[in-house]
Amino acid sequence: MHAQSGFTMVELMIVTAILSVVAGVAVPNLVTSRAVANERAVLATLRTVATAQAQCQIGCVVDRDGDGRGEALALDQLAGGRDLPDGSRLAPATLPASLGVLDATGVAPNRGYLMALYLPDGSGQAVLASAANEALVAPEFAGQAWSCVAWPLVRGRTGTASYFVNQTGEILVAKNASYSGPGVVPPGAAALAGVGPNELLGTQLAVGVAGADGNVWQLVR
Repeated sequence: MHAQSGFTMVELMIVTAILSVVAGVAVPNLVTSRAVANERAVLATLRTVATAQAQCQIGCVVDRDGDGRGEALALDQLAGGRDLPDGSRLAPATLPASLGVLDATGVAPNRGYLMALYLPDGSGQAVLASAANEALVAPEFAGQAWSCVAWPLVRGRTGTASYFVNQTGEILVAKNASYSGPGVVPPGAAALAGVGPNELLGTQLAVGVAGADGNVWQLVR
């Protein structure tokens, strides 16, 4: 007869408890690290958006009203995923191809974040830049103003802060904004001061004060 060895119930319980503690420490750290990486990636994308818009406007890639001032484009147009008004496509594209596919409202996913670009209509109000809204965009104002916002797909898991950039090229962050997922999209003038939430022609950034959406915004340094 040979004695059989194995784990006792107490030993199994101890091992299970240790694994639970390790998981309780490791998983939150992993989620936090991933969220930080997502935020860095979306910041880089917003900087690219600002540069791409400036290049296209300076080069008058689109000038529907013929005033010699180039007009801002939608995300999918900058990414080469949708035709420009003349039927051509931007080549080479200035944004990653992943931003060339928008949902029906004009929102694009990007590394745990959602992004939306706004252009002004005839009254200067922000409209999501999408194929469905193209007829609403006013050429005379699209050469003056635009904005792009980014917010977490799942706040607290894929990211925490929300971001804003416009024709100034400055990026602002609202660390306590509660935007999360496709249900509540930040308005086009979210980080502007002294205007309504969708008054895109405002020129003053809400730095250190409440923006048009009620959140306090700060410059990203």
